[in-house]
Amino acid sequence: MSVKKELPKKKIDWGWEIIMTFSNQKSMLYSKKIERFIIFWVFLIITIIYVIRNIDNLEAFDMVEILAIWLAAASFNSIMSNRDRKLEVEQNKPDNIE
Repeated sequence: MSVKKELPKKKIDWGWEIIMTFSNQKSMLYSKKIERFIIFWVFLIITIIYVIRNIDNLEAFDMVEILAIWLAAASFNSIMSNRDRKLEVEQNKPDNIE
């Protein structure tokens, strides 16, 4: 019978993390991710309001257009996230000096 040892949990000061997010210091939160999260929810709310207000007049092609816009936005978000990840890896990579 094995006994699991619990590691002490480090308390996170969320107020300080939010302040550090918008500075040049390292933070657990990333301002780009927060920005993309807010844009996603605003876009979602706008889409829902548009569909509810125009539900009687919408045709199948209108839904295809809405989904195409969502797919384009998701693709852009994925491409930007991958680019940011690659840039972060390149910045953290030590220079090879021979």
